[in-house]
Amino acid sequence: MRRRAVGGMAIAVGLVLVYNGLTFSLALNSDAGKPRNPETGIFVGAEPRDLGPEDAANAALFIHGYGGAGTDFADLPEKLAGEGWRVRIMLLPGHGTTPREMARQTPDDMLEAARAEVEALREKHDKIILLSHSMGGAISAIIASETKVDGLVLGAPYFGVTYRWYYILPPEIWAKITSPIFRRVYKGKLFMQVNKKEAKDKIISYEWMHSSTINMLTALGRRASSAETLSEITCPILLMYGPGDIAASPKAAKRAVDKMASEDKRTVVLKKSNHHVYWDYDQEEVFNETLAFVRKISGENDAREAGGRE
Repeated sequence: MRRRAVGGMAIAVGLVLVYNGLTFSLALNSDAGKPRNPETGIFVGAEPRDLGPEDAANAALFIHGYGGAGTDFADLPEKLAGEGWRVRIMLLPGHGTTPREMARQTPDDMLEAARAEVEALREKHDKIILLSHSMGGAISAIIASETKVDGLVLGAPYFGVTYRWYYILPPEIWAKITSPIFRRVYKGKLFMQVNKKEAKDKIISYEWMHSSTINMLTALGRRASSAETLSEITCPILLMYGPGDIAASPKAAKRAVDKMASEDKRTVVLKKSNHHVYWDYDQEEVFNETLAFVRKISGENDAREAGGRE
C-alpha cells in the first residue's frame, strides 16, 4: 500500500514537472513570436497613447483589463478624442511585455500607476472620467473611492469571477490552492471571451499567464467590492455588461454598483455580448451609451437641448 502511495505521488510530481516545463516553453515561444517596439520592448499596438487636443477642458483615462492592453477598447478612444476630449490610454505595469514581468507586480503597483495617470491629467484638465474593462474596472472603482473623478464607465468590470456549478469551489479559491503547483494558465484565443470571433485577432493579450497573477486580480476585486470602497464612490456611473459574461461575474458587478454611493447610475445589459463588450456584437450600443454619458459629464447634452429649445 505504501509503495503504491509513493508511486502515485511520484507520478503526480512528474506530471506537474512536465506540465510546468511544457507551459514554460510554450510561453517563451508565444512571447517571442509577437512584434515589439525595438526601443521599449512593448508589444506593437499595446503602447500607451495620447489622443485629442492637449488643451481640452475634459480628459478620459482608459484602464484595460487583466493581461490585456489598450486594444481592449477597440476604437472608442479615437471616437472620444473626436468629441474634443483629451484621451490617455494607459498600459498597466507588467503588461504588454512578458507574463514574467507581470508576475512581479502587486495590486499596489497597479493602483499606484493608475493614480499617477489621474494626477497627471488633473493638473491640466478640469474634468476627469475613468473608462475601464475587466480588472481595470476594479482599479477604477478603487481610484474613484480615493480621489475626485467626474465619471466612471465600467465595461464588464471585474468584481469577482463568474461561478459555474461544476467549479464546486469559487475560482478564486481554486487559484489560491493550485497556483503554487501549476505555475501557468492558458489565456489565449481559445479562452478569449468574445462572441464575435473575428475580434480575437485584434485584442492584444498574453497567451500564458503566471498563476500567481490571479491572486493579484482577486485581491483587487476584493478591495473594489468592499463596503469601504463602494460607500465612497459618488460620481456618475455607467455600467455595461453581457449577462452571459463567462469571465467577470455580472452578479458581482451589479451588487457592487448597487452599493456605490452615487445617485447617478445607469446600467446597460448587452444581450449579445460576452466579456469583451467593446468588441462584441453590441459594440454600437456600447459606443453610443459611452458617448452619451461623457457628453452629459461635459454638459454638452444640456447645451444641445437648450439650443434645440431656442
